[in-house]
Amino acid sequence: VCVPSPNRPKTLYPQDLIVPSESTRDDLQRITHVPESRVHMVPYGVSPSFRPVHAPHLRRAVAERYGLPSEFLLYVGNLEPRKNLPRLLEAYARLPGRQVVPPLVLAGTRGWKDAPLRETMERLNLGRRVVFPGYIPQEDLPAVYSMAAAFVYPSLYEGFGLPVLEAMACGTPVITSNVSSMPEVAGDAALLVSPNDVEGLTRALDRVLGEPDLRAELSRRGLARARQFTWRRAAESTLAVYRSVLGTV
Repeated sequence: VCVPSPNRPKTLYPQDLIVPSESTRDDLQRITHVPESRVHMVPYGVSPSFRPVHAPHLRRAVAERYGLPSEFLLYVGNLEPRKNLPRLLEAYARLPGRQVVPPLVLAGTRGWKDAPLRETMERLNLGRRVVFPGYIPQEDLPAVYSMAAAFVYPSLYEGFGLPVLEAMACGTPVITSNVSSMPEVAGDAALLVSPNDVEGLTRALDRVLGEPDLRAELSRRGLARARQFTWRRAAESTLAVYRSVLGTV
């Protein structure tokens, strides 16, 4: 978001900027050299509609609508290279055979350059173990998150990572990357893994599936963490930036 700065002298940066994370602020300053005083961090919020869905009839209706299995691991987002999905498939395929491994649901529209995803699917012979329900609208996402055994988001880069917050708000255990903005959003409420570490991602998946106490703890922490991110707080912080820049405090 750009905020006009009428009271400041004209420079290379005539506007103040609002970004959603410290990571994005650091990247912006590193690439463009915009002065630190001109960049303001205002985290996104999560809609109140994202909350645990327990009602069996609602879960059943959503599962039938998208062909979802009774238990599954979940990813939500575009199917594109930045989301690191081939490595997620590699990690999923390496899960130990000593336990029943639920299917992996990759929910989202196919993005650009998705050929590596298809090639990895074929090479690993995952077949029916991976489900592609396509795009799921926001009104159905809370139930989908709530049904998942865990939410896995191994993205290589995010400016904020809103799906991580949505999953936590629904009480879903989260595994996500330890780079860019994801640690800021997740805090201590998720398992953080290097997005390049396939074995590490496999271990995280195995732990979440095999340790009920860990799942319960991540769910509890995630719910508490998500309550810290509201759109009301984001709106108030944005208004404060405008008032400061325009000199109307």
